[in-house]
Amino acid sequence: MRHTGIRLLAMSAFVLGLSPAFADQGGVSLKKLSRSEIPEMQVEDASADSDREGSRELFRTALLRQIPECKRLPSHFVVAGSKIARERWCEGTARWFLKELDAGLGLKEIFAKARLQLDWYRSTGKPDTGEVQFTGYFFPVHRAKETPDAVYRYPVYAAPSDLRKPYFTRAQIEGEGVLRGRGLELGYLDNPVDPFILQVQGSGALLFEDGQGGVTRRIVNYSNENGRPYTSLGRKMREAGIPEEFINLQGIRKYFVELHPEQWTQFAYQNESFVFFKQEDKGPYGSSGAILTPLHSVAVDPRQFPLGMVGLIRTERPDAVEGDQALSWKSFARFVVAQDTGGAILGPGRVDVFWGEGQYAEVAAGRTDRTGELYFMVVPAKKR
Repeated sequence: MRHTGIRLLAMSAFVLGLSPAFADQGGVSLKKLSRSEIPEMQVEDASADSDREGSRELFRTALLRQIPECKRLPSHFVVAGSKIARERWCEGTARWFLKELDAGLGLKEIFAKARLQLDWYRSTGKPDTGEVQFTGYFFPVHRAKETPDAVYRYPVYAAPSDLRKPYFTRAQIEGEGVLRGRGLELGYLDNPVDPFILQVQGSGALLFEDGQGGVTRRIVNYSNENGRPYTSLGRKMREAGIPEEFINLQGIRKYFVELHPEQWTQFAYQNESFVFFKQEDKGPYGSSGAILTPLHSVAVDPRQFPLGMVGLIRTERPDAVEGDQALSWKSFARFVVAQDTGGAILGPGRVDVFWGEGQYAEVAAGRTDRTGELYFMVVPAKKR
């Protein structure tokens, strides 16, 4: 399966050095709600294309991308103590929403109808607080060159033919150049941090000048990894006393590219893990097999919640953004589809939102660390 979901850690989780303390909760990750327990919410329903608000068309896209992949998923899943067939949680629920979208209803109207007609479940969240922690990831885009020069000399690698587990470490690959000269370079970037971030995100795009004033865009998706242990860069930075302002996506790039490039290998090589890529025409792919949809695809722990489930999240997102800073935050509720996983997305108290690409997506991915609520909806079982 092609996927970003095996990416080693979602960006914010990797940056914050989060602990996988909320692993398998033994199947009690969802509580079924009565009609009176389903809260009223103002669901996002952007009237035009937006890089930050959910919309009918983007939600439709996420549903349409998921339906063909439902057959890849387990035939049943235990939800709140009851075995539910894949046809209900995945295809059946997605088609219910598509029918309402095709009828011309807005997302706020669909929410009102869903409250009455669907079975609702709420994540039990973290064991200590009951809250769900939301982080984010994005689709990085970098200028690249096909051949190295004095500036563009940091490669993005395809998987080698002799890959085994465990394989060479990050220090051996990047520092000693053990793969150099084997024709595995998919492109070269102009700093060592961006290839690292690309590996954490699991996919991205490389932009190459075509020699005629234009640019060729090539998508690279996760292919494989070296089987070495992952060490959190954020945790190591914090242990070294680096100011907290630098322990986020934007801060890491500033610290190691602009301020202290001489310290990069000291920290990066402590993480032995390394991800390989392959060039493809489409992507990014989630663990469910579906191409991810900005704003409406989320990563969850598949031991707690079945992939392909339609959900609703309520938390906060950056509102006013300036440069790489989130100046203010706004509460929101949005329909989503569980289509991905991540190494740090463990337990019922963790969700990673896929923000897409662009400046806002990068800021949201790097700055989001908010609590909130996670709900899932399933079409009722047919009465016999």
